[in-house]
Amino acid sequence: MKKSVLALAALGAFAGAASAQSSVTLYGRLDTAVTWTDSTIAEDRFTLNNHQPIGGSRWGLKGSEDLGGGLKANFTLESGFNSDDGTGNAKLFDRAAWVGLSSASLGEIRLGRHDTLTRQLNLGYGSDLTAEGEITVVDGNFAAGTALAPTGRVLFQNFGTRVDNSVVYLSPSFGGFQVRALVAAGEGATARQQGLLLGYAAGPIKAGLSYEEYDDAPGGGGSAYNKVFTAGGSYNFGVATLGLGYQKTSDFGSNAGESVVINDVDAYNVGVLVPFGSFEFRAQYTHSKADLDAGGSNKNDKYGASLRYALSKRTTIYSAYLHRESDNDDTFNLTGKDQFLVGIGHNF
Repeated sequence: MKKSVLALAALGAFAGAASAQSSVTLYGRLDTAVTWTDSTIAEDRFTLNNHQPIGGSRWGLKGSEDLGGGLKANFTLESGFNSDDGTGNAKLFDRAAWVGLSSASLGEIRLGRHDTLTRQLNLGYGSDLTAEGEITVVDGNFAAGTALAPTGRVLFQNFGTRVDNSVVYLSPSFGGFQVRALVAAGEGATARQQGLLLGYAAGPIKAGLSYEEYDDAPGGGGSAYNKVFTAGGSYNFGVATLGLGYQKTSDFGSNAGESVVINDVDAYNVGVLVPFGSFEFRAQYTHSKADLDAGGSNKNDKYGASLRYALSKRTTIYSAYLHRESDNDDTFNLTGKDQFLVGIGHNF
């Protein structure tokens, strides 16, 4: 009897130790805004949506297992959805689906679906102080059937937001510096993708440089295209944070096997974030010049301001005003010339 009790106690201790070495977390966010839009092709309209939030609605699972010797197994599965009507996307885990191994001394390798490196720079290094939120630098859809069709980005781009079938390496941090590399197989269906990001984060400074390109598109000429170089950073002065960003896109879509109207795009962004109490004020101005394939250029501007108020650590209410203008009236047909929105976001 005594041996049985001792065996059960030992088994319980072992199980407790094993469970302490691994963890799985359920997390998510709900974000919905009421938006008024002044469109150039439709009547002014009110909508309830999560298309211009401070963070898209999603739920996810992430976990880590300590394998010993400084080695860990990690995973993330994240699914986005529309909080205004409860619908989801075609892919169950459209926002992230990867598994990998990490080492404190060697870095981390991940396999699966990830954010592009250009998006990672926008989110984490200060080139967009709203982190592609309510005044995102990634904007400007051409309207189908217009002189500037097909659909494309005319301000900053984030290189497609996310990429499938990818291998990502994250180096350890050396004095605030970190290198990230990405390679994605097209698998004969899409172009191969590759890129590199060098980031720095220490004290009040965040800065990053990234380069991504497509290569070997099905039906293309086998050369690289949509070559995107992005530089950005921010400095926290205490009373305010200043953010700057620059992006150069060359050979946009020139090997995509489709007709395009843009060849090169130069864009820059300047933003400021001012915290006061539970409030945060943000303002940004983004400008781009797009060289058209047929000759000439198209200049585009977007500016706006937002105010966030933290009701708690997990719940924020916010409002924002955006204005867009362009040399060509068709440029912002889909997104609207002016927008005003009020929303609420809750993390869990």
